Amino acid sequence: MGQHGSWLYAGTALLAIGQAAPAAAQTSDDTDQPGEIVVTAQKRAEPLRTIAASVQAIGGQNLEDRGLRSLDDVARLVPSLSIAPETGLGDRNILLRGVAPSGGTQPTVVTYLDDILIPNSVDPQLYDLERVEVLKGPQGDLYGASAAGGLIRYVEVRPDPSEIHARAEASVADVSGGSANYGAAALINLPLGTDAAVRMSAVYDRRGGFIDNIDPVTGDRRKNVNEVERFTGRIAAGWTPSDTLEIRASVLFNSRTNGAFNESDRNERLPDGSPDTLLTSRFFPERAADRSWIGNLTLDLDVGAGTITSATGYVDQKIRRRLDQRDIYNLDPAITGFAYPGFDPDVNGPFVDNPNTALLSPFINRTHLRQFSQELRFSSDWDFPVQLLAGAFYLRSITDSFQRLGFDAPIPEYSEGLYGGDPDSLVDAGYTGKERVTEIAGFANLRWQFADEKGEIKGGVRVYDRKNPRRIVDTPGALFPVGVDATAKDSGTLFSASASYKLTPTFFAYARYAGGFRPGVGRALPGPVCDPDFAELGIDPATIPPFTRPEKLDSYEAGVRKASRDGRFSASLTGFKIKYRDIQQSLVLPTCASIFDVNAGRATTQGFELEARMSPSRALNFTFGVGYTDSRLDEGDPFSGGDAGEQLQFVPAWSFSIQQDYRAAVFGDWDLVVRSDLSFTDKRQTEFGLPGSPPDAATRLPDYTLVNAQIGVARDGWEVLLFGDNLTNELPIYGANQTRYFGSDGRTWSVGNPRTIGVRVRSSF
Repeated sequence: MGQHGSWLYAGTALLAIGQAAPAAAQTSDDTDQPGEIVVTAQKRAEPLRTIAASVQAIGGQNLEDRGLRSLDDVARLVPSLSIAPETGLGDRNILLRGVAPSGGTQPTVVTYLDDILIPNSVDPQLYDLERVEVLKGPQGDLYGASAAGGLIRYVEVRPDPSEIHARAEASVADVSGGSANYGAAALINLPLGTDAAVRMSAVYDRRGGFIDNIDPVTGDRRKNVNEVERFTGRIAAGWTPSDTLEIRASVLFNSRTNGAFNESDRNERLPDGSPDTLLTSRFFPERAADRSWIGNLTLDLDVGAGTITSATGYVDQKIRRRLDQRDIYNLDPAITGFAYPGFDPDVNGPFVDNPNTALLSPFINRTHLRQFSQELRFSSDWDFPVQLLAGAFYLRSITDSFQRLGFDAPIPEYSEGLYGGDPDSLVDAGYTGKERVTEIAGFANLRWQFADEKGEIKGGVRVYDRKNPRRIVDTPGALFPVGVDATAKDSGTLFSASASYKLTPTFFAYARYAGGFRPGVGRALPGPVCDPDFAELGIDPATIPPFTRPEKLDSYEAGVRKASRDGRFSASLTGFKIKYRDIQQSLVLPTCASIFDVNAGRATTQGFELEARMSPSRALNFTFGVGYTDSRLDEGDPFSGGDAGEQLQFVPAWSFSIQQDYRAAVFGDWDLVVRSDLSFTDKRQTEFGLPGSPPDAATRLPDYTLVNAQIGVARDGWEVLLFGDNLTNELPIYGANQTRYFGSDGRTWSVGNPRTIGVRVRSSF
């Protein structure tokens, strides 16, 4: 049976399974389910159980109870959501349903704070949220550029004018083999009369380090270099001056400082290095810092026939990085097998003792983003079966960047002897840059309900025009020019269509099509020193456009949902297939040690997701989720080296999680609280193989299982918990990077946190 036939058969099986799911006693009316979850993922409030799309909602109470403070924490509980390793602030790549490029700079999943687009790198701490919504699959018609794999939406708690409310917590924990964690959080809600309120919250978190660095020259050991310090603060105000107008405004500040990253090295200085040695050997202390401000102003006006919403957002983000570059240079003959002028051990001595090595400066990178967005939309509330959602979107952003990758003093024999460059040059690859993005879009979504609102047909369209001029000016004397002066443009139309039907009051089925895209970007055209690499690939540099084309996606999915009338059981099953073309991939040009992005190849990602919730009693709840994703190249790519059938990078085939919650009175007025969760992530591939050869086994990451648990007591708004994260002390490996050690057996592994045991105290009043 072909792939299309297999997928259709699976969709039919989903319907059969859903119809056979157990049901509790039903009544004749179609009232709301107990504990009904309402989401706004489709830009209007809708019950989660009847949305014709795959949306997973993690409630704010669940986030608080489990101490989930970041998207990395949430990802372990969401099937088909994974996060590629972070190698520097701003480098994180969020993946949904296997939509996983290996090149380019634009994301495939976007992040929203309420109705405001924010950079994925902001990553605010998840405190005082109503819920986190995860929209799976392309969301191009409503959210536009880069919502190709899906969307993450943080929904904030609104200020409440009805009562004063406050909450506080503190925690301390021991990290196995590292320094201590500690944190604190607090919020207060203050009414300002009967129609206005202010809400303020703050959360501080200090994660102890567990990676040690061995100085390459002195051999001194610096302990726990990967400490992380984070702070998120928010102030929000809400005002309802009339029955028809609601105004909400908020400002969020987010700060994060990394001493280093969760990495472990193997190189000529650490020949026995492995993921579990938890050692690096860097010449310079590394550091990265992010400071972000997000402003949000939302107005909802009830005009009788519907609601007009205006959402205005502003983001100001500064990122600074200071990373060790001496291995990135690949100048050590022990790594490359080649003696560069100025770094020949027979002439200049061993690499670590070579005076020229001491002249290599740290890698410095700074970016400053300013982003303004405005959305204006109308959501109808008509007294007939047809409803309309229509609006317009505008985005403008400017990013200034600076990079220095060079020397503290000239090394004439290197710059002149190898490349014929300026003997007095201090810069190997340095630049200043400015990148702008302007996007204008209009969207509309029409919904028709029939058969007493049991059936629904929906169609959506988005028309967009996007321009992305990018200019990078090389620092004078740069030996490796990376200059860019190009504008990536894209305009077009995206569509969506869905059909759904409530076969019974508790059984829902749907099918959906959606399109999406990931923008192209202006790229550097390497100088003549890279010509031999292009010749080897059969590429004429003169024919290369100064930008990559956008990636395009078409998604097809079908799903069913079943629930009991008493709300104690619910389940959903979804099958999907995504066709993915013009994938942006990165080529390594070995002669000039450069990376170059190209459009090459097509892929198909397909699979299913199953979620279930069960409450055997009022005191005990279980949540289960499993996802399977088969994400592979459809055709071989002579540029990246991938063959047809190879797995896309960083996509696990299987992932699942199970959560347990128990709370019951056992000591008079005291409740016993027990929570636990277990999550599994399958093997992942980090690189493609050479043409005709499978990927190197060393580029395959092992699977891992994480177990977390809490036990404690609660009474009258107080809760005291003993918690353990990663109780089995398993070492998750998130990445295996060879870039630092090009041409050798060296590796830098990105690893997860070891076992952490601590105490958390919470109070609400």
